[in-house]
Amino acid sequence: MTDPHFHGKTALVTGAGAGIGRASARAFALRGARVMLCDLDKTSAEETAQLIVSAGGEAEAVKCDATDWSSVEGLIKGTLDKFGSLDFAHNNVGCGVNKPFDELTERDYQFVTDVTFKSVFLSLRQELPVMRERGGGAIVNTASMAGVSTTPSADIVYSGAKAAVIHMTAYAARMFGPHDIRVNCVAPGLVATKVVNEMFNAEQQVELASGQIFKRAIQPEEIAAAVIFLCSSEAAMITGLNFPVDGGINAVR
Repeated sequence: MTDPHFHGKTALVTGAGAGIGRASARAFALRGARVMLCDLDKTSAEETAQLIVSAGGEAEAVKCDATDWSSVEGLIKGTLDKFGSLDFAHNNVGCGVNKPFDELTERDYQFVTDVTFKSVFLSLRQELPVMRERGGGAIVNTASMAGVSTTPSADIVYSGAKAAVIHMTAYAARMFGPHDIRVNCVAPGLVATKVVNEMFNAEQQVELASGQIFKRAIQPEEIAAAVIFLCSSEAAMITGLNFPVDGGINAVR
């Protein structure tokens, strides 16, 4: 299924050790891209790399704290040293705490905003100049429908941080579009990742999906498909978009 648009080029995926990040990394590799895998849990990233290599792809796994400037700087340098280019990036790190508003602490606020918003900023800050210097690229940030409208499955800080990701994506698209760099984000609804499956059982997931047209949790591979499309040549005129993959929440509302 090698695609000339991706073949021989390099994709960077943060949070690649599981869930959406793992699905995205495998989708890039399936189309012929070399993939740099970043995760705070290096063992999980290595598991993703092994899945890719076993399927005939090329991948490198590294440990990276996406909330730390020097760690992200090292990630970008390592990507260039290993593969010689950076053509696509999926900035996927994010996390909530699933607490009611009156139980949230300052520590919760700092943790969620660092992981969900600061991580995307630091990645963009390092990726965009590299892509500008090399003549272009495509970036997708993982936002959330929680950043568009309120949802019972997300806490208020996470929702605010994801809204900030959406706005920052649009800003970056406007600033770097003249350099042939496209920046978009995907906005998933409830995705059946390991974390979600641990937080909510199957019955609860159906209940949380009650506002959708399709009454089920979304699969990570369905988000990855949107990421690949937004990085593809078919999306050459799409930038600054918040692309919903939400089971039809927008249509219902």
